[in-house]
Amino acid sequence: MCRHCVQYGDGKKWYLNPKNYSDEIIYGESTKVKMEETMLGQILGLKGTIQEVMTSAQRFKWDIGMGEHVDDLFPDLDDEAARAVREQSSSIMDQCVGGQVVPLEDAERIIDLNEGEIFVIPCICRKYYGGKEKMCCMFLRPAAERLQENIGSWEKPNKMVSKEEAKEMLRKFDEEGCIHGIFWCPAPVPTMLCNCEYPYCIALRGRLHYNIVDAFRKGEYVSIVDPEKCDGCGGTPSCQPRCLFGALKYSPTSGKVAVNQMECFGCGLCRTACPNDAISLVPREEIPQLKNIW
Repeated sequence: MCRHCVQYGDGKKWYLNPKNYSDEIIYGESTKVKMEETMLGQILGLKGTIQEVMTSAQRFKWDIGMGEHVDDLFPDLDDEAARAVREQSSSIMDQCVGGQVVPLEDAERIIDLNEGEIFVIPCICRKYYGGKEKMCCMFLRPAAERLQENIGSWEKPNKMVSKEEAKEMLRKFDEEGCIHGIFWCPAPVPTMLCNCEYPYCIALRGRLHYNIVDAFRKGEYVSIVDPEKCDGCGGTPSCQPRCLFGALKYSPTSGKVAVNQMECFGCGLCRTACPNDAISLVPREEIPQLKNIW
């Protein structure tokens, strides 16, 4: 298990521990202070008004302003600040916002653990990088209520959805090839379910471009392929285009697909595309060389 599971999981994955969805954690004094110091905390109206907070960051709209703010956290690789961020990234991310890849079934369990409805808004990352609008940022308690209160009346589109509606949306995103991620704000409060993709996802870009590990950590699982079931889809494997991390390799000699588990993020999207149910997920901790690879 990852360090967050060890520290906050009570024997479970940190994001599946009911305690982390409780008032004790969400409204505890130390958590409250940390939330106030984050950008998301400011946007939720925990310090100042939404208008005061966003005036300096906003260029076009509040979500573009937020995208710009987060993107600025990942400076050029050769920059002195970038090296400092990488060296301190774990503690920095724990205090503000970071995320971890989760497969569909864990994303659905997260929805079940959340109390109340889920607030859905267009993806901030897609708007910032591509000018595209897709309703797939899903905020949990307490962010759901605060966001609805602060932006719900004047920033459209947005909507509150039930747990079942949220899970239906997750299944659709999964079919479309969107990676699911659970983000803390701060650790260990599960705050937002992200359903995004490269090259739009700001967190994923932080991970892949700048190696800020806690911007988007690998999941608690890795994929494996059953060679008895895999037929390589006749030379054009259906699973391979679904992997954004280049972890799936097709062998013309064997006519089968294999997983480079060092590159696998455990999102499970490859499973959805396999017509032979040849791909499954196993816990990362079951493979000794992967235990500390996040």
